[in-house]
Amino acid sequence: MKLFFAILLILFGSFLIGLTIDSFGNTGNFIMHIIGIGCNLGAIFIARSKKDNQ
Repeated sequence: MKLFFAILLILFGSFLIGLTIDSFGNTGNFIMHIIGIGCNLGAIFIARSKKDNQ
């Protein structure tokens, strides 16, 4: 389940990084790219996290 969530975050983040909307302006596109990069970094941390022993 953790890997599935990480894959979804990577896809969503990559979509946000690649998307450019003219009506947002430069600032809006910059913020959208930062959110996309954050999603990708979050997915990396989720995928690399170790399992908790219960």
